Amino acid sequence: MATSYISEHSAEYYLVPALKEILQEQYRHVAPVFPWITRELSKISRLLHKDDQFHVLVMFPRRPKLHDQKSCEIYVTINQELEAFNKAGESNGVPVIAGCPRAVDIWDLSNCQNYAWLDLTRNIYHEYLNPISELEENGCLLEKEEILALVRNSAIFNLVSFKGFFLYAKETQPYRMYGSQYKPVYFLIKAH
Repeated sequence: MATSYISEHSAEYYLVPALKEILQEQYRHVAPVFPWITRELSKISRLLHKDDQFHVLVMFPRRPKLHDQKSCEIYVTINQELEAFNKAGESNGVPVIAGCPRAVDIWDLSNCQNYAWLDLTRNIYHEYLNPISELEENGCLLEKEEILALVRNSAIFNLVSFKGFFLYAKETQPYRMYGSQYKPVYFLIKAH
């Protein structure tokens, strides 16, 4: 059984700047957020951003998993919660991807420059554990240009319509006291 040496939250520290850098090649204003109804979606936020229009890209951080300490093969998991969230995204014009650092230990992670970006709409994840090398061989990983195209072809929101999507997508996740086990990062990308 494969397991990981880090949490999704640790993976997020590396994935967010890497994805933001990709998006800022084409878009000037890229804001990764973890929205709260009482903060990013609050009355004051709606007033501050009342005329803003933006695309939304959702990214689920995934932790790299290994079978053993000698293995260089990295595995990524895609589970039913991510698939359900992706369906909510698809029905609202919001691309949902997963990201995984291609690093085999913490020190490799500390200098990581290589990430696997997975488009969850590709319905190719038939196994719980997916070897990244196999996904790459099968053309299942997203390149930078494909990520930018997903954003370019996505729906445009304002803060009110984004709140509607956020609440709808949240309903697809199982109820837990502190919210879903898997926490996505929402990239708000100001439309030109």
